[in-house]
Formats: sequence, C-alpha cells, structure tokens
Amino acid sequence: MEEKNIIGMLSKTDKILLSNLKNGEMFANEVELKCGLERAAVINSARKLLSLNLINIESITKSRLRLTYLGQKYLKEGLPEYRVFCFAKKNKTFEYKQLFSSIVMDKDELNAAIGVLKRLSAIKVDGGKISVNLDPSSLIEERNVILKSVENNENVDYKFVQDFIKRGIIEQINEINEKFSITLSGVKIIKDPEFNKDYIDKISTNDIKNWQGLNFRGYIENPEIISSLSGKTNVKTKFISLIKNAMVSMGFLEMHSNFVESTFWNFDVMMFRQDHPDREIQDTVYLNGLEAVVPEKLLKNVKKVYESGFFSSKYNESIGYRRKFDTSKSNSLIMRGHTTATTFRYISEFISKNKDKPAKFFSVDKGFRNETMDNTHLLELYQIEGIVYGDNLTVSDLIGYIKQFYKKIGINNIRLKPTYNPYTEPSLEIQAFSPNLKRWIEVGNSGVFRPETLKPFGISKNIIAWGFGMERMLNLKLGIADIRDLYGAYTDIDLLRELESAKVFGEF
Repeated sequence: MEEKNIIGMLSKTDKILLSNLKNGEMFANEVELKCGLERAAVINSARKLLSLNLINIESITKSRLRLTYLGQKYLKEGLPEYRVFCFAKKNKTFEYKQLFSSIVMDKDELNAAIGVLKRLSAIKVDGGKISVNLDPSSLIEERNVILKSVENNENVDYKFVQDFIKRGIIEQINEINEKFSITLSGVKIIKDPEFNKDYIDKISTNDIKNWQGLNFRGYIENPEIISSLSGKTNVKTKFISLIKNAMVSMGFLEMHSNFVESTFWNFDVMMFRQDHPDREIQDTVYLNGLEAVVPEKLLKNVKKVYESGFFSSKYNESIGYRRKFDTSKSNSLIMRGHTTATTFRYISEFISKNKDKPAKFFSVDKGFRNETMDNTHLLELYQIEGIVYGDNLTVSDLIGYIKQFYKKIGINNIRLKPTYNPYTEPSLEIQAFSPNLKRWIEVGNSGVFRPETLKPFGISKNIIAWGFGMERMLNLKLGIADIRDLYGAYTDIDLLRELESAKVFGEF
C-alpha cells in the first residue's frame, strides 16, 4: 500500500500515538496519561497501526500483590494475631474464656490467631492459660504493617506474605500492559510531509456540501478488494454448533437465561459461604442500581439449610454452616459468574415441579469474571453447562457422560481428579493435555450436587452436573497455546480467516 494511502487512513488518535513513539518505546498507560486518551481509544489505534506494520506491540506481564476483601477488613481492624497479641501484652496471663469474651472476633479467626502466635513463640499456652512473650513484639507489629505496604503498592519481601496469601488476606495478580515501539515504516510515514496534513475524521453536512478541496480520511484503498473479504462463520461459532449438536445427540435440551443475575441464583442456592472469596468484588462484577426480586419461600428454605442443615434418613444429618445467613445480600445484581445459575433456575422451574420425570439440560453461554487475562483466562468466557436428573445416578454415570462428550468433539487425551466445590460432593476436575503449553490444563469441573443444594427445592434424587471451559477446549482443537489469540484487540484477523474450520470441526 502506498504511503499516501496509508496516511489518509490514519485518524487523529493514530497520528498522536505515532508521534509520541518517535522518541522511543511507551506503555499503553503512559500514552493514556501523556495524551489524555481513553484506554479503548489507545488500544484500538494500536491494533490498527500494528496491522499497517507501523508499530510493534509487546505484552508485558507484571506481578503485584493486593489485599483481598478480608485483607481490607484487617487493614482497618488489625490482623487477628495482632489484636490478640495486643490483648496479651495488656493482660500478661489470662484464660481462653477471657479472650473470647473480650475480643469481638469470629471463633475461627481467634483460633487461627492463637495458632500463629504460638508458631511465632509470641505466646505460651499451658492448659487453659495463655501467657505472653514480648520478645517477638516487633515481628507481630511488622506483620500488621505489611498490609499497609501492600495497599500502598510498596515493595514487600515475598517470603513475608506467603502466609497471608494462603490465608486469603493477600492475593498475587498478574497485570498485563502493552509496550509500543515504532517500526521503520512508521518512522518513514511520520517524515512524509503528508503526515501533518489535516484530514477530516468525521463528515458533517457542511463537508458534504463543500467537499471540493477538502482532505478526507480514507478507509479502504481499493473498493474492489471488498469482494475478497467476504464474511465467514467465525471459528468460535462453528465450535459452538459442534458442541450443541453433540449435546442434542446425547438427548439434552438447551437452557437459556440472562447475563445479569442475582447473587441468590449465582451463589446462595449453590451453598457458597457468604464469606467465600468468589463473592468479593475482585472476582465478581457487581452492578449498581436496581435490585433483583428473589422468591421468598425458596430464600427461607436456603437460609434454613445454610444455618442449620437438615436431617434425612437417606443422607443422615447435615449440620449446615452453623453461621447466620444474611438475606439482605441475596438481591444484589451481578454479571453472572457461571451458567450454573441458569441450571438452578431450571431445577426450580422444571425439575422440582416434575420430580418423577428424568431430565437432561445443557447450555453454551457466557459467564463473566473480574480477573486478570492470561493465556488460559478471560474476562468473558463461554461455559458448557450440563445436568442430568434421574434415578440412582452416581459418579460412574458422570464420568461416562464426560468421556462420551469429549469423544464426540474429538478431544481424547483427558483425565479426571478429585477436587473441592462448595456445591458438589464428590467433585471431579477435568484436565486435558496441551501440547503447546506442555502441561495438563483444567478444562472443566463436575460433580454430584450436594443434598444441601437440592433440599430447598424438595429434591431427594441425585443430580450430576458439569461446567466445561469452551475457549480452552477450542484452543486444544486448533493447537493454539494462548486463549487471547482468538479474542481481543490484537487478534490476528488473517489467522481467523485462514483457519480451516470446516476441516477441524466437520461439516454441519
């Protein structure tokens, strides 16, 4: 493409970005601050300049520490061990019961704090009495200061925070920033006298009336090439069709629901503890404004099972969480974190009202996570959800369905291992081997729904269920190592055009 034609295609933002790069490399956030541009504008412009071979883009991943919701709480109140140690310094020697009656703190937190102080030799426990050792006083105070250092993004020795990471007080996240550098072609374009000409970006009525002598920004060099860019079915859409055909052939009916969901359907009915990390704003996308309408009777049933459990001759006894359930949190609106929220809506609307009829449901739909993108994680992801309701279902049935599904879509190198889920027991993680990453990666989760999740609906039969990550499976099919190669601002459009999707997935 001729230089003049390229210059005519550049917007004002494109020129600003190029001009700033002539003096050296810059990160995307530096361009935002220096030029007063929005992030989306910078990324879109960079993608375009990359396609024109005017700049290079390198993704830089930087790890940093940040406080979790629990860490924010302890930042204000002080670490449990710090608060207990302050009490110990004041009282010298005391009994357990004095501690529990004097400090307003969860029993588990108190016990954990005592364990930490014992490990650090800050206290001595003899029978029911506790005595203080003042020698490690500065160490205890240093641990408390670490939280402030993390909050202020100050450097902290990693060995000091490992314990906090394990306890869910601090988390390590990876932040990705794009570094831009100009190419030789980009330098040549900037030196062209045409580069500094003003081209009209947005056409007004007056521009159309008085068009003679005006310089308009170009979009396509030659209209004749449009025919060679004819649309094709996206490879992701092809894959979804393959998945749906496979599920329907196995006797499943498709489920549908909305992207916006309540915390009741996304967490509460699934027996997620109300202090579970997944509920925190760092992981879940909360929406301000309207509140959801939650079914009152079902909410009461969930609250009862959560707090006290239930007795059943089939399952013996469930003691629940033995904690108070706060119903005021149940109507908060979120972008659903998983399509299992849809599953429980169908359990409520269909299975609980037709308990004598077996049922199979599936969905292929989006979930949303507030997390850092990397080669196996996305902010928006497609989840393949499936449930089976019937008589005498076991883990063997679950494994059979999983293997049958993966066989139908042509992924055979899989394995299953025991794992933990708040809403299934037993639970199985599905892993597949990635030749590109040269390691086993998680592609799904599954299990038998816990009786506590089904009791509020009056269901006593087993339900087996699974959720598979669609994008990870798609990358395995295509032999692509990085999940971001098919999504985002820097996706190679030519790669998508060249993929022989019909050969990979079969004709539909």
